[in-house]
This record gives sequence, C-alpha cells and structure tokens, in this order.
Amino acid sequence: MWSSVALPALLLVLGSTYNVWSLNPDDPNVCSHWESYAVTVQESYAHPFDQIYYTRCTDILNWFKCTRHRISYKTAYRRGVRTMYRRRSQCCPGYFESGDLCVPLCTEECVHGRCVSPDTCQCEPGWGGLDCSSGVSSQLPEQISRRDGREELGISILQSAKC
Repeated sequence: MWSSVALPALLLVLGSTYNVWSLNPDDPNVCSHWESYAVTVQESYAHPFDQIYYTRCTDILNWFKCTRHRISYKTAYRRGVRTMYRRRSQCCPGYFESGDLCVPLCTEECVHGRCVSPDTCQCEPGWGGLDCSSGVSSQLPEQISRRDGREELGISILQSAKC
C-alpha cells in the first residue's frame, strides 16, 4: 500500500518527467509535424553455422565413414535499433504553450488591453497605441496590430485618431 507521502512524490516525479497536459491537434493554433525516434528492439535472425555430419563411403581407413559439412541455420537474437515515427504537436509560430492551450504572444505587454493574436493587442475603451498605453479621446475599443511595422486600426472610426 502506498504511503500518503510516497504516492504524491511519485506523481510529482512522473508529472515533471512527462507532459501532463497535451495539446489538442484540432485547435486552430496548434501545428504538428512528424518526428523520428530510435527504439532498441530484440530481433531474431537466422544465424549460419557449420554442421558436421557423417555418411557411408568407401574410405576403409575411416571405417567407411566420411565427414561432411553443410551450412545450417538456427534462430538467434540480437539487439537492433528501429526508427519509429510519431506526430508531435506544438504551438504555431507566434503562440506559446500554457497548460493545454496555445496562447498568442505579444512581444510588448498590452498595458491596458489583452493580446488577442500574435503581436496584436485589443485595447480597453479609451486606450490605444501598439501596446494600449496611449489614451485616446474616443471610448470605442481599438485593435492595433504591429504586423509589417505599421499600425492598423481595427475600427474605421478611429483611423483618424493619432496614437
């Protein structure tokens, strides 16, 4: 029976060794690729050996017995390395893994807003700029993207606002 200390310690070791969470390959921000890995296996093979046998012959010096050789095979075992393949899921570029989800990554913190896609902040009402740190006169939410090094306003009314 597991003690109350040993079981949690075992679970902690297993949890740190293996990823407890796994990404859902059907999620839109999860990319996957095939990777190869090596597995040591025990494999059987036909091992040749020289089998000696005797036949009757006309050799009077050997009491009419002649020695013959033939190659025979027996099953032997050896360790081998086999290459296997598995599909590995990981977050697409611009996203990072948080538990079992791929979360968008903004290189600059969204000060008064939240990161909604890679390098794209959705600002709270009254805030604007690339990182939602500039106050704007309008109370409409603004979405600004840093893609291609230019600002793109998500709401056309705010396109004239200076960030």
